[in-house]
Amino acid sequence: MSVMLSHPHPPARPLFLGSSSSEEDTKTLNPPDFLLEQAVEAKLQAAIALAGTLQLPCFPALATRYEALIVEFLTLLGQAPSPEERSQLRQQLTETLTQGFEPSPRRYLNLSYQLVNPDQGIAGGIGLKMSLTSPPEAQRSFALANQSRFGCYPDAKAMTLAAGLGEAAEVSVLDIGAGIGRNSLPLAKRGHPVAAVVTNPEAGRQLQEMADSRHLSVTLFGGDFLDHPEVTGDYRLAIAPEVLPHLRSPQAMTEFFRQSRRVLHPAGRLLVGAFLAQPGYSPKTAVRELAQACGCSFLTPSELQEILERVGWRLQSQELVVAYESCHLPAAAWPPSDSFLAWATGEELFPGLVTPPVAFYWLCCVREDNPSKADGA
Repeated sequence: MSVMLSHPHPPARPLFLGSSSSEEDTKTLNPPDFLLEQAVEAKLQAAIALAGTLQLPCFPALATRYEALIVEFLTLLGQAPSPEERSQLRQQLTETLTQGFEPSPRRYLNLSYQLVNPDQGIAGGIGLKMSLTSPPEAQRSFALANQSRFGCYPDAKAMTLAAGLGEAAEVSVLDIGAGIGRNSLPLAKRGHPVAAVVTNPEAGRQLQEMADSRHLSVTLFGGDFLDHPEVTGDYRLAIAPEVLPHLRSPQAMTEFFRQSRRVLHPAGRLLVGAFLAQPGYSPKTAVRELAQACGCSFLTPSELQEILERVGWRLQSQELVVAYESCHLPAAAWPPSDSFLAWATGEELFPGLVTPPVAFYWLCCVREDNPSKADGA
């Protein structure tokens, strides 16, 4: 995709020519030790071979840090880049990292390095080439990011909230990001009219097969909820346990809340799972990019409040998911998966911290009785 060359800085060459028996010529034939060391160093520089690949997560906010890492590596090999080369490297890093990060926060930048002129070893210069790739097989930091952490049991909070809204037959439920029906099927079995939004076609097929085999009525909507005008209704409850952690911007989260309000009954409830930063924590851009790669995109309390006010929601309750589910799920269902606790407590994003500044919450929202807020930009 792009190439940057580190130009060599060849060592000075001593001039030892001719033969003579004079005292001066004897000095020439027996050069000082530092000149001998320079000559040996020049030979070693020509003899050293070099080739390899460095794989870096595509986080644009870390471009400056990656630049320093690469420059330190080249300097260690005696190939300190010039100011012009550093400027070129910085520009190429920023462009390539951004190009990789925009479609997916889990892309990697491949930085391959090799000799420019193998006959001259590293004295002939080191060439760098950048390309984009999927996560390397050996790197599993983001392997679970696209997978459900919730296991196979329904969420205790969703089931309890649905039961508290009235007779099951009168409480219609929209399950957004339903997967293979972890919540949809138990809710339908209880008697709730259930509609499920499923992005993955294969998951939708499995959900439909399981609903049919159990004689349960579940209406399926395929596609992206954020851009799906066919999803309409007057639902008394909408649930989205696993959607917000995968939305990559406050704009996308705002659109989610706006679309949810559009399909809910005026007295309806919206239950979402969301990562929130602790009050007073000011996250850096690099942390937000890493959170996207880990599948735990988060909002600060002020960002959440701004979104809710803009769209026309009011936060009715806020509870830590780990605290609630650990007390209300059956013992056999806790924890939901091997990775759930580290993910939901923020430890996966901040390994080693006893109290990470980000955690996963249940947010229950009700509509505000102010139409102008619902339409506000």
